[in-house]
Amino acid sequence: MSDFRQSLSDAGLVCFYDYWASLCDDRSLPARKDIDPLEVPSGYLPNLMLIDVLHEPRRYRYRLVGTNVVGATGTDRTGRFFDEVPFFRTYPAVIQQYETVVETRQPLYSLEPFTNLATGSTYEVDRLLLPLSTDGRLVDTVLVLFQFNTGPYAKRLPIASGKVVSPLLSLSLTHRSAREAREDT
Repeated sequence: MSDFRQSLSDAGLVCFYDYWASLCDDRSLPARKDIDPLEVPSGYLPNLMLIDVLHEPRRYRYRLVGTNVVGATGTDRTGRFFDEVPFFRTYPAVIQQYETVVETRQPLYSLEPFTNLATGSTYEVDRLLLPLSTDGRLVDTVLVLFQFNTGPYAKRLPIASGKVVSPLLSLSLTHRSAREAREDT
């Protein structure tokens, strides 16, 4: 997957991909239970979604939608199925991207137009789809990260500052720095 990592356009996306990869340990894919919100690199939660994958029949449900994603779309889709959201009837290629992640068990990166349904505003986002699996075989959750490039939520995703020996150390330093900053206030 190093080719995939090198295809990412932004250091923040690489940092989050490294976080996901670190959760694999000796398994082919991390599980949903491996995602601890306290351990997610600082600053990423507002740009995340967790999507449940139901099988037979295949359906996708919004499990968690970050606050920036809710603000950017103009609606909170938590708990809703994709087939209940008009966006997916207009953009069926997006569902196909989720299908690809589930079927191949591989991450997917794309540059997407993003539309706020309340205001009609459109902006560009990088999107990272990362598969999760409880049993190591069947993808049952997709972890999604948005990097907003334009619009009101456009800001670079945080990365660790300074020279870092490994991605795990980078994440540890980022998390520790955020915690220390909170404790100092």
